[in-house]
Amino acid sequence: MAIERQDSLGEPFPAAPILVTGAAGKIGGILARRLAGCYPLILSDHHKLAETHGLPFVWSDLSDPESLRAACQGVHTVLHLAAASRPDAPWEKLLRSNLEGAYHLFEAAVQAGCRRVIFASSVMASDGYPDDVQVNSQMPPRPSTIYGATKVWGEALGSYYADQRGLSVICLRLGWVAKGIQFLPGSISLSMALTEDDLVRLVVSALDAPSDLHFGVFHGISDNRWKRWDITPTRQALGYAPQDDAYALARRNFLLAWLLQVKRLLGALKRKLQKLIS
Repeated sequence: MAIERQDSLGEPFPAAPILVTGAAGKIGGILARRLAGCYPLILSDHHKLAETHGLPFVWSDLSDPESLRAACQGVHTVLHLAAASRPDAPWEKLLRSNLEGAYHLFEAAVQAGCRRVIFASSVMASDGYPDDVQVNSQMPPRPSTIYGATKVWGEALGSYYADQRGLSVICLRLGWVAKGIQFLPGSISLSMALTEDDLVRLVVSALDAPSDLHFGVFHGISDNRWKRWDITPTRQALGYAPQDDAYALARRNFLLAWLLQVKRLLGALKRKLQKLIS
């Protein structure tokens, strides 16, 4: 997928460095690989990266405000991906990363003079509605897990920093990020799927959003036949143009998807047997 720069941030391309927190994670790795050479990214994490794709790296930790302030120096936009990302993560980890860590990041961005924070939220901030209800971004948050509730906190925090501290804040409620061969026909997860290609399109649209976009919460899923989360505002405000339909991909790749599922199950069984034997 070709990346097209729109340069609507009001800054020349070389003068608008973008800090990517959580660069060692799944989504950070995808974006670093796909956007290297297209945007002046600076990767950051508290883990070392196996591959930086030629991009600069700075160490930072969500529990270390000073490291975040240092990482944000000279940065125009922060793409904040770092978080405890498992829905079943223990409270202590959620507290440290998703609550305290989010505050530390927003505060560091303000103190360093950053102009925009793109906050990686989750559709799980509103997954508590019935499955047959299409959720729009104007409906009250309704998380079904503590993890989802921490993402609601991050969105509220972003609203505060936009209104009271002058940041431009874009909250992206990301769906299930996966490759097409992972989609199984009939899975309820297809309604929340976000392909890797559409993930890149979504993030690019946020990076290139007009500089006068003050604050917004936007759903980020693919152009699926049934969209449990409405993406109309995402299309209108950000210019997001998804190209993939998880339902169509599931039909097209069903054999590969089932084989992949069987491989995973066999791998899990093998690990259990090895554990029993040892």
